[in-house]
Amino acid sequence: LYDERVNLNIQLSQPIIVIGDLGRWNGRVSGYKMIDSGNIKDCLYSDTDYTEWYVDKYGDLRADAVHHDGTNHYLYRVFKDGVTDTQIENLQDKIYNGKATRADITRVTKRLGDDIAGVYGFPIPNQRQTNEQAR
Repeated sequence: LYDERVNLNIQLSQPIIVIGDLGRWNGRVSGYKMIDSGNIKDCLYSDTDYTEWYVDKYGDLRADAVHHDGTNHYLYRVFKDGVTDTQIENLQDKIYNGKATRADITRVTKRLGDDIAGVYGFPIPNQRQTNEQAR
């Protein structure tokens, strides 16, 4: 794991948000954590019994973390340049209240997989384009 932290010592220009779908003893809840350093290596920390990090087919860094009450699922995204504090707070509120949609998340953040794939040399499909972008 230490070696992977060295490999992924990639400094980004904005903070990273970790969006969690948390398995607790009393059910599932949404939550988030900020990684203010904006460095991808700082995503590779866990206090659970077992954690697996991976880049999914959409180019998102994700983790599944098993603990005594269940499993947490994490999505790591970096804020886009130019995003305002108000936009960040609005997304955090939606996540906390369990109302954040994929569109809410992608509006103000971008995936980390491209930077990770650049280190390890694996391909990631391009992000889905809307009809307007494809024209």
